[in-house]
Amino acid sequence: MSNLSYIPQVVPFHDAELMIIEHHGQPYTPMKPIVEAMGLDWKSQFVKLKDRFSATMVEITTVANDGKSRLMTCLPVRKLAAWLYSIHANKVRPELRETVIMYQQECDDVLWDYWTKGQAINKRLTITPEQQHALHEIVDRRAGKNRSQRASMWVRHNRHFGIAKYSQLLSIHFEEAKQYLESINVVEKVESDPLQRLENLLDRVSSRYPALENPLVYEIAQQVGEKLKYQSPNGPKNFWISIQESGAVAVHQYTSHHTPVNVVQLREKFNQLWDFLHKDEVLELGKVLKRFPYEPIRG
Repeated sequence: MSNLSYIPQVVPFHDAELMIIEHHGQPYTPMKPIVEAMGLDWKSQFVKLKDRFSATMVEITTVANDGKSRLMTCLPVRKLAAWLYSIHANKVRPELRETVIMYQQECDDVLWDYWTKGQAINKRLTITPEQQHALHEIVDRRAGKNRSQRASMWVRHNRHFGIAKYSQLLSIHFEEAKQYLESINVVEKVESDPLQRLENLLDRVSSRYPALENPLVYEIAQQVGEKLKYQSPNGPKNFWISIQESGAVAVHQYTSHHTPVNVVQLREKFNQLWDFLHKDEVLELGKVLKRFPYEPIRG
């Protein structure tokens, strides 16, 4: 680390302040104010910074507004995002989680905008209370006292902009949100018969999940598909299927040494043989001959 002396530029950031310092033509930012503003412990984060970013960190003596000099550990702005996302938001205390996520999503962009454009342009600012009130007026005017219509409008609005609640709407989408709330249809749908709605639901479920309608057929198809996964699609494929009383299904594929038998044709041939044996009394003759001792014929 090198020892230098600079006057930092202050960059507004929500209810806090960020600092940016030029060093060798590149933007750097003091890390301790950021860590403490996020509610994290500086000592533990300083150890992490030294382990991962010691090659790019510098110690800079800054001159504050009160004229006092302070030695601060600074990180290049281009490395800031890597450190921010090394913090797992789901592992910090619940009361800090929202702040940590806000810094991860916005902090490095704000500093970089200030460095490249001379001002911090925060594209992720949410709508102001006044803008929230304007959206409420549109919903109140169009839905009136109908609670279901009001709830429907907010649900559709939030789904359209991909947010959990209307207060999370980004300010850059405010005008679009007003137009959307003014244009969506608020006519309440006529409720159908409960039994009819239940029947429609079951039809949709059975069409999407055929296993619910006939699980045996679905299981057979699954097993056949698994066996065909690595086979050529050309040529015939023969299978035999067994279903146990317990409901267990087994699908087996014939090998080249097994040939399926046509039971109907076999029965017809067997009947012809049976008629021949009885008609010519071959069976009776065989029974008589069986009584005599068998002796080989010698030449």
